[in-house]
Amino acid sequence: MIDSKQNSKIIAIVGPTASGKSNLAHQLGKVLGSEIVSADSRLIYKKMDIGTAKPSIEERTEIPYHLIDLIKADESYSMGNYLEDAKPIIDNLLAKNKIPIVVGGTGFYLRGLLEGLHLTETQSDPKFRESIKDITTEDLYKTLQEQDSHQKFKMHFNDRSRIIRALEILKANNENLHQNKEEKSLQFDAEIIWVGLNFDSRDKLRAQIKTRAEKMVEQGLIDEVQNLLNEFGELEIFDKTIGYKETIRFLKGDIKTQSELIDLISISSSQYSKRQMTWFRANKKINWLNSEYSLSNLIEKCLGLIDN
Repeated sequence: MIDSKQNSKIIAIVGPTASGKSNLAHQLGKVLGSEIVSADSRLIYKKMDIGTAKPSIEERTEIPYHLIDLIKADESYSMGNYLEDAKPIIDNLLAKNKIPIVVGGTGFYLRGLLEGLHLTETQSDPKFRESIKDITTEDLYKTLQEQDSHQKFKMHFNDRSRIIRALEILKANNENLHQNKEEKSLQFDAEIIWVGLNFDSRDKLRAQIKTRAEKMVEQGLIDEVQNLLNEFGELEIFDKTIGYKETIRFLKGDIKTQSELIDLISISSSQYSKRQMTWFRANKKINWLNSEYSLSNLIEKCLGLIDN
């Protein structure tokens, strides 16, 4: 039973890849008798299981999970789709006096859902993209910095696709993106409790990332990718997803050994974790916890934040 004083609260558990946030969310959800709302842009795809570290079927029988296995790999899904799907789920949980646990590493989804960015109607703009195709990534990044005076968008200066998407959204949304960061979520009449999970050093995170890459290969990542290629061919989503793009190169013979495959997945994941942390460091409301704490200690700290 959840205390009445815990009503109208949402927990957001964030952090870089391999930090342990999914396990913490799962165990905390069991303690609270709540449900998990995924904020991961890859967990929506069916049959992309091992490479995305998707919660197991067993875990999903222990506690309800939402926004997992929504579409096939060759189907499209936008930020607008995500917000339209996620909002009624959270509204329903709040109405039942449950504390929704939003967990994931996709900063764009998290900010759109919980920080009130109005992105549902922001569709891709082919004319705009065509008009900037010859502009260098460096100049696009400088333009983003100039236009994004409230620093709503944080990303690596070389991440061209995300920079273009941010400029596209700024162009379409103007005033909506410049909401006061101190306001409650514009989506929900609820307090957002932000919990961040990370190791106290990059070396420890890198070691955990490599361990996870090894486990994925052991669990059958190569067969999973081959099956997806057999069914769909080489889709753009595979080329943009860590673990899958490297494994395709392995299957083509560009990568010769499983050891090299694991190393390359680890390097890509480590670089991605840096970009994730750029997003998360911009949110000063996150209460950061050390991934090396015991699970019981982490849960205790989360419960303390809820009770405050």
